[in-house]
Amino acid sequence: MHMEELETFIVLVQEKNFTKTALKRSLSQPTVSVHIQNLEREFSTSFFKRTTKSLHVTPEGAFFYEQALKMKALYEQTKETFYQKQYQAEGHIRIGTSFTIGEYILPQVIARLRNDYPLIDFSITMGNSDSIIEAVRTFEVDIGFVEGETSSKEVVLTPFQKDQLRVVCSFAKAKPATIADLHNQTWVIREAGSGTRSSFDHLVKSNQIQLGSTIVFSSTHGIKESIKNNLGYAFLSEAAIEHELKEKKLQIVDIEGLLEERSFSYVLTKGTVLGRNLTLLLSYLEKEL
Repeated sequence: MHMEELETFIVLVQEKNFTKTALKRSLSQPTVSVHIQNLEREFSTSFFKRTTKSLHVTPEGAFFYEQALKMKALYEQTKETFYQKQYQAEGHIRIGTSFTIGEYILPQVIARLRNDYPLIDFSITMGNSDSIIEAVRTFEVDIGFVEGETSSKEVVLTPFQKDQLRVVCSFAKAKPATIADLHNQTWVIREAGSGTRSSFDHLVKSNQIQLGSTIVFSSTHGIKESIKNNLGYAFLSEAAIEHELKEKKLQIVDIEGLLEERSFSYVLTKGTVLGRNLTLLLSYLEKEL
């Protein structure tokens, strides 16, 4: 088995299409077929079920995909070890991050790190906390950054910063004086699976707020723009609204009980040994805080 064959297999599982896989891997379609045939012959099983119109992963293929991700991650870690021996900081870091951390914390960290170590490259995937934890668990990213908690026993969350969430509305809107004033109002919220959404659900339940209508966005930026245009109320991280508060585009609804504290955490698979690149990333994160 060669790494090229393993990488072709991983891409084919993700794309479920030989043509797209060939383009993504810069290979010919016959070469993609040969890579898969070699793997299936080596392991004496079929990883894919082919029809004239579709391609499906077999249960054996799904199992091998999980193992292939681990093997690829181990291969990349081994390569990085040799870089470390030469005292070089170079290579590729795959980051998965929630929107709040990815939009308002990581850009400054990565900019400073890249300025000092220009040979380190990054690919950044953004999603809600649940999807990022899953990406870490399946080795699709090297490290994740999320809000909230997880029940997964295959990953470890390490808090690195406290965060507060506040109810906000447009600066042009009259601020409510009591929780009762928030009943039956429009709320602009994140989707299920988001750490911010989990905090919002807890806020509503603990304060017995009666919701009117809700509008769901998959990004914090969309929520802020909606609230700035007086669409309703939102529950957002202070890290995400600092600029809008200074510019008097948003205002905090400062009522007792309408405050939640949570942790920003980085996520690694259990047993991960930090290489040079991840150690540098976390050290620059600490400097930024």
